[in-house]
Amino acid sequence: MSKSYFVVTAVVKYNDKVLILKKAPNDYNYPNCWSFCSGYIKEFEAGEDTIIREIKEETGLDATIIKQGKIIQRTDPSNGKTWIILPFLCHAESDKVTLDHENVEFSWITKDDVGKYEFVPGVVEDISSTEFF
Repeated sequence: MSKSYFVVTAVVKYNDKVLILKKAPNDYNYPNCWSFCSGYIKEFEAGEDTIIREIKEETGLDATIIKQGKIIQRTDPSNGKTWIILPFLCHAESDKVTLDHENVEFSWITKDDVGKYEFVPGVVEDISSTEFF
């Protein structure tokens, strides 16, 4: 039986671009892959509070929630983990990113740029309900 992990992920928009983050090479899940800002939901913490906290911790950005997407359940066959994902579309107050230790690069991209990056498996589909472009 696989274990289930509850996480939030956010498409962070600024003007007509969205923020993507490259995970550190020593990241426990999906090292060196690109993703959106995300994190585990703590006990008794609302998903909305989690994503605002994670955006601030990982990027230094202040953000507001525009829309909540549909909850997704995805089992990764490569590691057997089941992810329960609550996606959000958020707006950043600026594009001045300060990365923490979890990520090593960032980029502000358009929808046309998505295919140029190696993302965490399934993450682009997971956030599609936020209608980020």
